[in-house]
Amino acid sequence: MGTKTKEDKVVARAQMRGFRISESEHAEASTIIRDALTALACWKSARTVLLFAPLPDEPDTFVLPRDGKRFCYPRYHADRGYEAALTDVPDELLPGKFGVLEPPPKALQIPASEIDLVVVPGLAFDKKCYRLGRGRGFYDQWLPALSGLKLGLGFDHQLIDRVPRETHDVQLDNVITPSHSVEVPYD
Repeated sequence: MGTKTKEDKVVARAQMRGFRISESEHAEASTIIRDALTALACWKSARTVLLFAPLPDEPDTFVLPRDGKRFCYPRYHADRGYEAALTDVPDELLPGKFGVLEPPPKALQIPASEIDLVVVPGLAFDKKCYRLGRGRGFYDQWLPALSGLKLGLGFDHQLIDRVPRETHDVQLDNVITPSHSVEVPYD
């Protein structure tokens, strides 16, 4: 890992964490993101969707309609990293090891091969569909094992010119913000 890239990531994370939007802006932006996501063909055709339980500075995924889909969320296990677990309603989610809501231990684990669409958060995204996470690398370790289309959700201020990246960083297929829908550029 290049020292410069690592330093660039630290700086970018600090800048992104400094942004704040009001509750009303958050709600409005989350609704616009919901509408943009649910209009996509990949959403309409997906049977099983892996979502993230939103932190306060992330778009609200709890507003997404089920539309007959199975929703699952990440569940952390110290010995094997993340797994996807089925959750019928967000109220079933419990605080996990890192304070992020996750399915309870009794929730059914969903094999990675059954996930049609993977919706991920990020602190920042760029127009080549790279994401900057919170720095623990969990999604970058897990995403390659997931077979579904990978899509990032963020607010407009989170779409930046270039996310600092390294060889292990995973490129998403699409990124949605209230004002943009960016697909991975195929050269």
